[in-house]
Amino acid sequence: MKDEDVFRGLQEIEKTIKGPKFEEWRKKFVDEHIDTFTYDDENKLEYTTIHKSYEAQIEQMVEESLPKDIAKADFEEALGTYLEGPGGTREETAKTVTLLLEVSDFEGFRDMMLFTKKERENKASGAGDAGNDIKIDGSGMFDIDGLMDMVANLSNNAATDEGWDQVLKNNWLDIQRKSVDKSVREHKDQIYMRGSIIFNLTYTELVDAFCYFGERRAQWDSNYKGHALPRGGNVIADDACVISSKIEFGALLHMMGIPRQLNTKFFRKWDHPTKGTVTTALVPWDIEKDCLNRKSSILTLKTMTLKPHPTDPGKSVVTTLEINRLGSLPKWVMNILCTLTAPQMMRSLEQRYISNIRNTGKGMDLTTPEARAKAAAAE
Repeated sequence: MKDEDVFRGLQEIEKTIKGPKFEEWRKKFVDEHIDTFTYDDENKLEYTTIHKSYEAQIEQMVEESLPKDIAKADFEEALGTYLEGPGGTREETAKTVTLLLEVSDFEGFRDMMLFTKKERENKASGAGDAGNDIKIDGSGMFDIDGLMDMVANLSNNAATDEGWDQVLKNNWLDIQRKSVDKSVREHKDQIYMRGSIIFNLTYTELVDAFCYFGERRAQWDSNYKGHALPRGGNVIADDACVISSKIEFGALLHMMGIPRQLNTKFFRKWDHPTKGTVTTALVPWDIEKDCLNRKSSILTLKTMTLKPHPTDPGKSVVTTLEINRLGSLPKWVMNILCTLTAPQMMRSLEQRYISNIRNTGKGMDLTTPEARAKAAAAE
């Protein structure tokens, strides 16, 4: 079978697992079997039976998704060779491939069921909804100085390597995670994550790629599916703005609780911490109450600093630090998120920006107040 036929088959499967029918089936399957799973270490025979049913039903949907001229047996035989070649790095089908590879993983399936069960129990009991010590004024709005002070404190706490576990490291990407101390964490599943990424983009290009929101963004950010500004404002010109973003990370990660819509408040501080850099902060936001959303299932705080590369003007560096609630994710899901999804997303974003924006002369300069005002007026 030719590579283009395998790719065509994967595209059709992708449509199925992103569709409402698949999600309805998955939810019904979980609802029917979730009470069978318990938190002890025993792998009961019932688990194996349920997993085999899950595997068989997905395989049936996969077979029904394939174009009529592609036989399931031929597709399965050709898939391995396809993934060993250039096809294995194609972003368009990577999410589908991940699901196909993981569907036969019994431990991953069991962890998925237990994770979903625990999330439902937490929601039912209201666990983890304690307040925090971010300063908020009487109107429910953030004290931006208080927020940046918190960011600085987090950066100081993360300044050493003590307690940090290496998740991924290569010549352009470094991702680490660390448990949040029980004395300060607000939710039992909170963890710190920090990263450093070198991009083959100039600082001006990097700021455009990360700080611009609008129709252009879809040309380089494949996870971006649109946004709204429910509290008004201009996300290009304003340094504090509420954003409701539609995102797409693939069926597997959304099945594990990553939302498809994220409501956040976005802050920017220019020339911070040093001149010629910009630091951003992203926090979950309750749009109706116009205040911090303490019940966000994923994000607590995400900060990011964009800066020029110290020696190469053609490159730039992003450093990130965040607190999230991904600590209870099964290890195999965290592994996919950090070693497959994140690196692929970063490199693909860079490549698409170069191809669709730099090479076509469509870049925007957002690094000065004058440039941002001009760009905002042009939108």
